Amino acid sequence: MREIVFFLALVSFSLNEINAQDCSFMYFPESENAQLEYRQYDRNDNLVGSTVQKISGMRSGANTNEATIDIETFDAKGKSQGSAQVKAKCENGVYYLDMKNYLNQESMEAFEDMEMTIKGGNLELPSNLKAGDELKGGEMTISLTSGGMTIMNLTISVSDRKVEAVENLTTPAGSFECYKISYNIVTKIMGTIQTKGVEWYAENIGLVKSESYGNDGKLAGYTLLTSMK
Repeated sequence: MREIVFFLALVSFSLNEINAQDCSFMYFPESENAQLEYRQYDRNDNLVGSTVQKISGMRSGANTNEATIDIETFDAKGKSQGSAQVKAKCENGVYYLDMKNYLNQESMEAFEDMEMTIKGGNLELPSNLKAGDELKGGEMTISLTSGGMTIMNLTISVSDRKVEAVENLTTPAGSFECYKISYNIVTKIMGTIQTKGVEWYAENIGLVKSESYGNDGKLAGYTLLTSMK
């Protein structure tokens, strides 16, 4: 299960009813065969893994854009951990981010052999962002089962999402104008875990960088866009 969650992080989007807006740009690459590489690091800048995402298909309609994304994940030594294919979609100018991105990986490793059922879990990312905007939060519930029996329920709540600023961010992949979004996360599983996060999104790219912080306010790890093709 850990690998499934990891595959869907950063790129999985889902659709909801929204007011008509413009979908002229996207929070993912707009050209077929575009490829993004992300690397994940711990608080001490040690590489812990990487992800390669490739746009394998594009489809456009009235106020709609959709991309098919092939994803392969690797461990810190570059060994493939598997692959998956997901959809990224915008309709009427609003994107819906999948909250599986906010799962605490270390907490979930103990349940990797169990099946999971997910309810809810979408976060809005409008196309008309500006500094100071407050964004809607969201909640996701995961039921963990084994042998047909429910072993545990996990709830993740994301709140206090705010566009802190528009910043120029430079990574090994280049320089980008990004929307900096901060948020709080409460994870309930065998207790309550409170964490914070910051993400930087660029138009026609998507996620450029993310940082996660523990309840002590210290950096726990970060993800960085390291190359584009």
